[in-house]
Amino acid sequence: MLVSDSAVRFELPPPGGVAWLDVSVEDSDGNLGRKRTGPLGLQITPLAQSRAPYFFKGARLRGTRCIWSASTVSGAELYRPPRAPAHQQSDGYVHLLARSDCPGSVFDPLGSSLQGALRIIEPAEEVVEQFVANAHLYTLNVPQAAIGIEPGTLAAMFDRTFELTPFQSQLLRSAVSLLLVGGDELNSSASLVGVDRYLASLTGLLLRTAVRKPTAELEQIASVRARTDAIIYEQAADPMLTPATIAAQLNISLRQLYRAFNGTDSPAARIRSRRLERAAELLSSRTVQPHVERVAQQCGFVSAEYFSRAFRREFGLSPRAYRAANKDRPASDSAVSL
Repeated sequence: MLVSDSAVRFELPPPGGVAWLDVSVEDSDGNLGRKRTGPLGLQITPLAQSRAPYFFKGARLRGTRCIWSASTVSGAELYRPPRAPAHQQSDGYVHLLARSDCPGSVFDPLGSSLQGALRIIEPAEEVVEQFVANAHLYTLNVPQAAIGIEPGTLAAMFDRTFELTPFQSQLLRSAVSLLLVGGDELNSSASLVGVDRYLASLTGLLLRTAVRKPTAELEQIASVRARTDAIIYEQAADPMLTPATIAAQLNISLRQLYRAFNGTDSPAARIRSRRLERAAELLSSRTVQPHVERVAQQCGFVSAEYFSRAFRREFGLSPRAYRAANKDRPASDSAVSL
């Protein structure tokens, strides 16, 4: 039975109210893999080729203008497509996203983060976050004017990743208690104004205490990304190539590999994209016309059926239709510039 979109959204609660969302592989609706809408409009789906359990369990609180959420996430990808510039100009809000690698639930009274990051996101910006293992996710949606930071200073912080300090982690964990109260205690006008002021002050303090990631760490991330892309380019045709085997070649953990790609396409997505690019090259070749099943094998796909579905999603045509469409094209159109 299909479930309506409204049944799988992280519903926006009324002012002073708290909304809960619980998504996992154990859902009884049979819709594992469907997109669920979480905080900041992020779409929640299982992370490809992840061995971690898949779940998203969180709550969010709405004041009159500010929204705060905390969630426990594992084995999931959160994605938000880019929005039109006009939407960004009319939004006037700051979207803040913090995450930390933590065992247990974000609602546990005690807990300590292993490592974390803080991002300040423009409302129109594309967002991609992968959670290969258990982590805590916090989001804030606050009007820029309420934060009390100069627009120029705030603009310089957009699209940057900051290290989440122990002090900031404690600030976020303290704010989780609001989600466990909510409801009747916060439904008066005075309480709602207080909630907005508290969340705006929390956002401002997080931004004012933000510490940019050390240059050495950024260089290490760039190195992991470059070496990963080189391995994928050279070995994508090997059906045994996976994020786990790449991590082994780089002598790092799978978690470290995925962490290096936070905010961009995951290693699994990059493997798939390279295989599909190579398949498109073979299918548009004017000299060799192998069967579709043979193309799938040569490009590292174990299943021809999965290859056909993935190819259609990427290029809008089935492999056979793509080959037919390129069959009669002039050689100059299909040539590849080097």
